[in-house]
Amino acid sequence: MTIEQPARPAWTGETGLRVGHMTYVNSEVFYRYLPEDSCELAAMPPLAMALAVERGDLAAGPLPVAEVFRLGDTVRSLGNLGVASYGSAKSVLLFSHVPVAQLSGKRIAVTSHTATSIQLLRILFADRWNVSGHEFVSTGEDHDAALWIGDPALERRSSGLYAYQYDLGKAWKDLTGLPFVFAEWVIRTDVPRDQADQLERRLVNATREGVNSFGEISRARASQGMPESDVAEYVRNFTYFLGPGERRGQQEFKRRLNKLPEWRPPAPKIKPHEPNEPAIQEVIQTS
Repeated sequence: MTIEQPARPAWTGETGLRVGHMTYVNSEVFYRYLPEDSCELAAMPPLAMALAVERGDLAAGPLPVAEVFRLGDTVRSLGNLGVASYGSAKSVLLFSHVPVAQLSGKRIAVTSHTATSIQLLRILFADRWNVSGHEFVSTGEDHDAALWIGDPALERRSSGLYAYQYDLGKAWKDLTGLPFVFAEWVIRTDVPRDQADQLERRLVNATREGVNSFGEISRARASQGMPESDVAEYVRNFTYFLGPGERRGQQEFKRRLNKLPEWRPPAPKIKPHEPNEPAIQEVIQTS
């Protein structure tokens, strides 16, 4: 994975704050009604987005919750917005050639996009499925099971490549009885307060409109592999405003994660930004 480094700080651009754009279907509610002059959007997957916020290349974005924990006081919540599920997430899936109970000592392929889902998988391996001695490898390597998230996971649900599928959101609810928060909108604490407040107001309003417009979103994001009715069911499956229940789930995740040996997925490499190139952030999946 390669990330282009932008040429200027994330909150001094001509179009205001530079903000992470999560392009997954279930994030459409945040962006579809966000006014174009609200910010400059930069598309990238979850882990890369967190690293970009950490470096100051982005001012804000819907970051993986595990990375929000790690960034600590560097960021703060933006409008109590996020992506959470109470039960099945439908797009955070462990695909396996053997039953999950037989994965001890096996090779688990993991998409480079994930920062939170892989930590959730570690918790489930330890606290629910009693899996140990496994090795995490890249998706291009031989493996016994594979963790995929977001749209790539949706595309693989009916591929028939694996005999078993496990929904990590459902497994978390079965383990704890709580919702799981996959991502939370945060903003760097050093962003000028007036800019941060304006973005928060616009983002909250856009999300409210988005959750009341699932029909339009479903029509816009429907595809041959995922018809309109499936998109509608999928986007309605999530909670986008984080309330007390979601916060309890978030804290339980943090508690269980802190019990495990400290570990993070490998960071993507950074490609220096060339002065003559446009200051647009792209993330390129490499083999």
